[in-house]
Amino acid sequence: MKTILVVDDDETFVAVLSNQLRALGFGVIENTSGTDVLRQIDVHGPVACFIDVVMEAKDGLETMTEIVMRDTRPKLIAVSSNTMYLEWAEGLGVDAVLGKPVFPQQLRELLTRLDICP
Repeated sequence: MKTILVVDDDETFVAVLSNQLRALGFGVIENTSGTDVLRQIDVHGPVACFIDVVMEAKDGLETMTEIVMRDTRPKLIAVSSNTMYLEWAEGLGVDAVLGKPVFPQQLRELLTRLDICP
């Protein structure tokens, strides 16, 4: 089973996105801040990470920058309700951006485009 990491400080969003991903057949790891994300990637080896751009404890842009700099990394999907933040994330070299709210069909299409659907 392929695993996806969901990182967002909005616990309701994490729960909704996680449920949508599980319904598509993925295993899901959750985190409510950018803290500890690199360790989770190393331990669990997710195929993709959905990361909120703006978070309280550790900013999503900082977290994504750290991940993009790695030699090998999962697909990175920046998530935000603010299009300006998504543009910033695109500038970092993420694989995709996704506006909130996220709808199941939109999620399936994105995962198919990134070639990570189970």
